[in-house]
Amino acid sequence: MGCPNAENVEADRLVPVSWNPTITNAGRCSTYPVSVQIEVLDRVGVFKDILSRLSDRNINVRKAQVKTEVGKPALIDLCIDLRDRQQLESIFTQIKQMSDVLNIRRVSEQIE
Repeated sequence: MGCPNAENVEADRLVPVSWNPTITNAGRCSTYPVSVQIEVLDRVGVFKDILSRLSDRNINVRKAQVKTEVGKPALIDLCIDLRDRQQLESIFTQIKQMSDVLNIRRVSEQIE
């Protein structure tokens, strides 16, 4: 076990537990909401292209908001469901490779 206190507990008092199970009862992976902001060159279809990359990797989008201003880059705020940090890093790499993406970052606050 690795814990001296737990090693001295009677066996019938121990409860089996697991942390962050990868599969839920419905047979789907556990996911966590992650808010990200993507700065892009404003062009027709850029949002669709980003959503396609997410969809191709079975990443659900909970919320989406796009802000545009004439002559400025567009800001895309997303709340997406991710399994783990590895999946976050992978999707960031994929989105960064898009020619119209200027910046992508994780944001701590939930998108309103």
